[in-house]
Amino acid sequence: MTVESDKSHMSGRAKALVWILRICIGAVFVISGFAKADDIYGFIFKIEEYLDVWNLSYPRSLIFVGATALSVMEFLLGLMLMLGCYRRTVVWLLLLMMVAMTPLTAYIYFVDPVPDCGCFGDFIVLSNGATFLKNILITIGLVYLLLKNRMVDGLFGAYIQWLVTAISAAYILTIGMIGYFMQPLMDFRSFPVGSTLLTEENDSEESDFEFIYEKNGEKKVFSVTELPDSSWTFVERKQIGQVAKDKTELVIFNEGENITSEVLASQGDQLLILIPEYSRADVSNTYLLNLLDNYIKSQGGSMMTLVTADAQDIEEWKDLSMADYPVYYAEPTTLKEMARGIMPAVYLKDGRIVWKRTLPSIDSDKFEQAEDTPGLMDSLAFDGPRYAKYLTFALFVILMMIFMLDRSGRLLAWSIKIRKKAQSLK
Repeated sequence: MTVESDKSHMSGRAKALVWILRICIGAVFVISGFAKADDIYGFIFKIEEYLDVWNLSYPRSLIFVGATALSVMEFLLGLMLMLGCYRRTVVWLLLLMMVAMTPLTAYIYFVDPVPDCGCFGDFIVLSNGATFLKNILITIGLVYLLLKNRMVDGLFGAYIQWLVTAISAAYILTIGMIGYFMQPLMDFRSFPVGSTLLTEENDSEESDFEFIYEKNGEKKVFSVTELPDSSWTFVERKQIGQVAKDKTELVIFNEGENITSEVLASQGDQLLILIPEYSRADVSNTYLLNLLDNYIKSQGGSMMTLVTADAQDIEEWKDLSMADYPVYYAEPTTLKEMARGIMPAVYLKDGRIVWKRTLPSIDSDKFEQAEDTPGLMDSLAFDGPRYAKYLTFALFVILMMIFMLDRSGRLLAWSIKIRKKAQSLK
């Protein structure tokens, strides 16, 4: 029996179920792919977390390529499934993906090597059990679609599906590259733009902290004055002496002393330079750092660098960067969560985040001989959610135009066919 004859025998309920599964399963992959592409750095960190568990190591550049490819593939396959494009190929590719991912999530559920799989980035955090159940349900749905998906037409004709794919790929790649080279457009972490870094009075001032690091499967507790070398991997910070809060907070140390409330300005402008991975810090950025420091001081503000390193490395960085600004210690997880990038900058007004950027996205030419030019810091702000809405709206409009063009072409072809048939009967 051909596909065409099968279509005529499918009930309305069966067709409706196909569309329901297309939309539901496709939406899961679209959300997952978008969340990963929007925050490529976060996905890279999650992959490296898995690799650390398995004692594997790969170059960051290779992990970046893999993270980008997987996030784009998830988004495209999910969107193509929702639209009914490539009805057989998409389902097969998604099933192959689930063949790899379902055993992995089963391993994570039973062994619990990481707290969450990172399937939806920081947008939705699922337990390992919920993730495993989700993948089982998706796999069952895909098996059904493998049998029935080709029997229900999609929204676009076969001859124009390539254009739908190309436009969608351009969209998600744009989202990903902005997130990687500037900052994620949609920020679902603990320190979004507009949030304050200031803690309530007396918060954390009388409490102590201990830091847990891991090496060769062994976990060990260190104090802030006795941090290990770079061969150890940071695991978590624990607050002792007070009940730890659910909200992630920035804690700044200088020679083992918590100085957060002393150095975070409650009034005025302040620029924070974050270095969560000291081994990756790029000394070539020091010229820009000194320009930024000179400019913000000329405007009555201040700048400081927060780095995850021991006392010796902090002194080394001061010498290498010729820093005329203070350099303090902060834990890597908090710095990575606050802003993405190797050396991102966070601009504050009265302790509240105004913008975040990677250093390469800041034009150093603007700050050369610019002490008398006010407002340069404010000009670097960008509204990520608004740009995400514009890009998504543009994708929707373009797909609608392609859909109307496709339908018009089909209608024209049908009318020509009817006219020819009518002429042949005369």
